[in-house]
Amino acid sequence: MFRIGSKKSMNKDYTCTIRLIDDNEVIQCEFRRDHKGQYLLDYVCESLNLVEKDYFGLRYVDHNKQRHWLDTGRSILKQVKGLQPIIFCFRVKFYSPEPHQMKEEITRYQIFLQLRRDLLHGRLYCSQADAAFLGAYIVQCKYQINISLSCELFVLAILTMLFYHE
Repeated sequence: MFRIGSKKSMNKDYTCTIRLIDDNEVIQCEFRRDHKGQYLLDYVCESLNLVEKDYFGLRYVDHNKQRHWLDTGRSILKQVKGLQPIIFCFRVKFYSPEPHQMKEEITRYQIFLQLRRDLLHGRLYCSQADAAFLGAYIVQCKYQINISLSCELFVLAILTMLFYHE
């Protein structure tokens, strides 16, 4: 099979921006034409020292303003064809119904950031009593008052509400 283009264009590096969950930080990453989505996810997870990668993914917005998850098994360029600039958002893709089984504190913290983000943007709904309860955990985490326990309790509380409350 013949490829159109020069050998030089095959080795060209592309640059993308990856917004992290809290939207205050970004990571720049270079990739080649033949790199698959897993390359970017591994790069971000390594940068964040995340070992438990299965909960996370990268999302992008196409020309029609539709959100898509980057397929880790497919070529990055084929998925974002024509997008300029190339911007991804690192997000939680799957929530565990058993959050106590997460081994790493950094994993729970990233999930905390996503849940907090979803609450603040109105993507998760709860009663006023639950909102006050969760708000207390958010304040404790923000001001680092017993941060690991507060964030862990926040994650457990909200996931319990999502999976076990009707």
